[in-house]
Amino acid sequence: MAVVLDTNMKLFAERMNITSSRMIQDYGLKTVDEIIEAEAAQGNTRAINYAREMYNSPAKLIKIFKLTDVENKFVILHNMDSQTREKVLPMLDSEDLVMGMYFFTTDKLLDMLMDVDIEELVNVVLGAFALEDIVMMFTEDDLAAFFQNEDLEKYDVINQLKSLPPEVMMKFVEGVTGRPSEETNPLDLIKSIESLPIDKYRDFMSAIDPDVQRQLTFQLTKMKPEYLQLFENGTYVNMLSTLMKPDMIKPMIALEKDSLVNMVTELPEDLMSIVAAQVDTKTFAEYLLDGHLDILEDALMI
Repeated sequence: MAVVLDTNMKLFAERMNITSSRMIQDYGLKTVDEIIEAEAAQGNTRAINYAREMYNSPAKLIKIFKLTDVENKFVILHNMDSQTREKVLPMLDSEDLVMGMYFFTTDKLLDMLMDVDIEELVNVVLGAFALEDIVMMFTEDDLAAFFQNEDLEKYDVINQLKSLPPEVMMKFVEGVTGRPSEETNPLDLIKSIESLPIDKYRDFMSAIDPDVQRQLTFQLTKMKPEYLQLFENGTYVNMLSTLMKPDMIKPMIALEKDSLVNMVTELPEDLMSIVAAQVDTKTFAEYLLDGHLDILEDALMI
């Protein structure tokens, strides 16, 4: 006697466009869930539609469409329009977004860092270099502009002048007076500098010996790291340009996630999809369930 399908399974097979013989031969005693999973994996549009209608839990979606497979996630993401795909990027960890930076050329990375918020860029540079090294890389023009900056508090500068190491204080006094340092009381000299009108004070400080400026800058930025934000993006980008690409990318973990996302969106679509495919599987399934299941119809299931 031939094996026949019961009425329910026959109706199910018709809906899935599966012949009775194939149902018996290929699926035997398998459950509906197992059949749906197998057919969806083969690209059966009716099975995909059925899964969309019936399975509204992330776990079911993950199983049926094998979302734990990064290649499957990539195919689905690559079938999305740019706007939909970009909404996945904020779901990634910062570490995964940083890995996407390796797809850019060094020149492109440096170009994008020119537009990053200065506070974030400073954090990147501090992750790449010690403060002592950063200060040594400031040019004389950088230092002169720093001491002209209106946001650099005069009170802080004067206090740090008084705290200069003896050998730097000697150089400062001799550079200002043109006489041996022992002939001048440093505190009297500093007091006279403090009494200058603000414009003349800034002009004076921006013109002193660069070695003294450098020591003062080190002391000031060590005391108040936010003073590092008074330098230009270009100054720090030039510092980062001296590094090998991996050494430049590693400290970019200090960038805000929004900044990293904005940078990744500048990748070509296929590379952006590779980065986005690192998204947490459950999070991705929830995103698909939230109004994006139509994408599955066009994706090639493996």
